[in-house]
Amino acid sequence: MQALYALPDHEVVTDLIPAVTETHLGHFEALEHIQHHRGIVPVAIDPANGGKVLWADLGDHPFREWQYMYTVQTLANDDAIAGAFTTDFDILADNAVVNDAAPPAGFIFHISRCGSTLLAKALARSDANVVINQGGPLQRGFWATITDNWAKPADPSPENLAMFRNLVLAMARRRADGQERSFIKFISWNSLYMEFARAAFPGLPSLFLYRDPVEVIASVFKETTAALWAKGRVQAGFLTGGDHMATRDMSDAAYLSKCFAEYFRVALSAEQDGLKHINYLNINAENFPKIIGEGLHFTPDAAELALMAEQFQYHSKDDSDKTQFRPDGAEKRAAMPDADKQMIAEECGSLVAQLDAAPNNLFRSA
Repeated sequence: MQALYALPDHEVVTDLIPAVTETHLGHFEALEHIQHHRGIVPVAIDPANGGKVLWADLGDHPFREWQYMYTVQTLANDDAIAGAFTTDFDILADNAVVNDAAPPAGFIFHISRCGSTLLAKALARSDANVVINQGGPLQRGFWATITDNWAKPADPSPENLAMFRNLVLAMARRRADGQERSFIKFISWNSLYMEFARAAFPGLPSLFLYRDPVEVIASVFKETTAALWAKGRVQAGFLTGGDHMATRDMSDAAYLSKCFAEYFRVALSAEQDGLKHINYLNINAENFPKIIGEGLHFTPDAAELALMAEQFQYHSKDDSDKTQFRPDGAEKRAAMPDADKQMIAEECGSLVAQLDAAPNNLFRSA
């Protein structure tokens, strides 16, 4: 089966929870249901026909898996989802859809394969933190709905910003006692919506994590990525800033390098106040206190910090904590043909250098 994160979120959820499409609730019935069941959160959005929000009762199971969809998968496989239903998309315009949310404390944007999952899982080790790790509804469904499948830009209108804000807060609701704050890590290409997301939560501390694109692309070739799923589709024009038809004849390396260059350009041109850039090379246990302290304005006590820092011992995509982390950057670079390395450097090299030297880089190069 193709990796879950490479498919549209609603397709994944309807496969995992077939019953979700059997019950459609009207506006007020759905609000009452959400308000009386603490575990209900949005798990996906189907953009067809004006959009449908897919909801599921995840109980008090913490978001500890390395991706939001794997939490849904774990519960579905254990037959532990108490109920599921759909609503019309416009329910998100009603502030009553938010019920006891853990206030967002920071956004994490990234290029992919650059330590974002590691950072998110470290934060998630604390019971006080609700960490939305590439939340299903935010991966594609919300954006596809408000852009009519990329036929138009995502308009940061008051209505769209309010729906985005309510969606995030509904996903980050307190499903267990003691949850004080939330952190939202987006899927990589959501970095192109960085300013939209930040406009919905003005002043919220945000990070942009990046890595040598050669190493990222080599990693993608060993697995896959949602950006590759979009290749040749209308969405690819948005991801690359060009003609989506042209992406059909590109090599995967050329296509991904154009996507990443677009992410870099958006990060460099974004409002820099409250946004910090971090190169993957600087993401480690020693720098973790500075990353969350200066980058996310989050200063936990010594015990909580030590608990979260334990994540740096393990491979971030092994939820069993059985696989020790092993640096593999040199190995990934060696796997990439020299011609591709040169092409990627021409497309992205100067942009990476600009990020390294940016005044708001937490570990700015000289």
